[in-house]
Amino acid sequence: MLRPHKGVIGILVSESKGPFPFSENNYCRKLCLIGNKQGMHIYVFCPSSITQDRSTVQGYCYEKGTWNRRSSPLPDILYDRCFSHDRKDQQRKQNALSLLYEKQPFIYLARGLTGKWSVYQVLKKYPDLTLYLPETHKYTGADQLSEWLCTHNGQVFMKPQNGTHGKRTMHIKVSSPQEGLRLIGRDNSNNIFKRKFPSVQEGFEWIHKFIGNRPFLLQTYLNLNSTQGEPFDIRVLMQKNSKGIWEITGRAARVGQKHSLTSNLHGGGSARKALPFLCREFGENGGRNAITVIDHLSRDIPLYLESHFGRLAELGIDFGVDRQGKVWILEVNSKPGRSSFFRIGDYKSARKSIENPIDYARYLLLSKP
Repeated sequence: MLRPHKGVIGILVSESKGPFPFSENNYCRKLCLIGNKQGMHIYVFCPSSITQDRSTVQGYCYEKGTWNRRSSPLPDILYDRCFSHDRKDQQRKQNALSLLYEKQPFIYLARGLTGKWSVYQVLKKYPDLTLYLPETHKYTGADQLSEWLCTHNGQVFMKPQNGTHGKRTMHIKVSSPQEGLRLIGRDNSNNIFKRKFPSVQEGFEWIHKFIGNRPFLLQTYLNLNSTQGEPFDIRVLMQKNSKGIWEITGRAARVGQKHSLTSNLHGGGSARKALPFLCREFGENGGRNAITVIDHLSRDIPLYLESHFGRLAELGIDFGVDRQGKVWILEVNSKPGRSSFFRIGDYKSARKSIENPIDYARYLLLSKP
């Protein structure tokens, strides 16, 4: 099969049982349209599409307004948008990629991050970031949780080490032994739940069953709510551009439902323009000061993470701002969404968020020795 002279990009995605056999159909369609205009061959495929006996990949190409399944050449660049939620899925994906690499070595657009705990461990090594990182520990059991509640004002935030979209997160609160334990959280379907237990011990038993064998993290509970009681965070999308240089593509405030726990759009949250939202919450000076700190941290974090994890292409960095106006680094995601920009009408950032991965892939191809 003849190879397009400007390169082949394979977008690895998760399988889906929806109207399309793969996830992120809309985003992948836009990537294909942009890449095709630049003379590149772009297709979408799943880990199961890679087989031992083929010198091609059965993928999906977007042509003439529709997806067509066809044999495509092995990729020069691999853009990994495949989400693996357990070790078996992760291992299957890695086995498939190893097989693909044996057939023809390819360039990873980005290597990706390896979980919330490893990211926290790297970031806390940098003295200029420690002030902005909430205290975080691996969860080891009920004794640790009990001690934490005694030393942290009776409150803690718990989240899965490898979770996404705010699923299985919990805010646990103990006012006094007589009042028992209260918690609010989101289940694995991202539905909000509230529980009240007459005793702390009963609450701990329920939490143990809810967690199961999944690795969880304990984190200082922060009041990251608006004056209206809405949880919110600031998402910054950092991407490499056509010159391989990190830049801020855009920012958005993500605002959750009143008195809920998280602000993720997948959990029913909405998006607002970041600066006006922060100025409304903290005044003109407070809002602008928060944005200045957020932008400064956003430019440093990719460099620090890249020095440890290897080449990265894009990062979604989530910041909290507490009621005193202090900025906190909450999470860093190496497979970020970009729907916030469409929702707030920031079409320039939305367009750049899709163009940048293709531009950076082209930069990598042109930089090959």
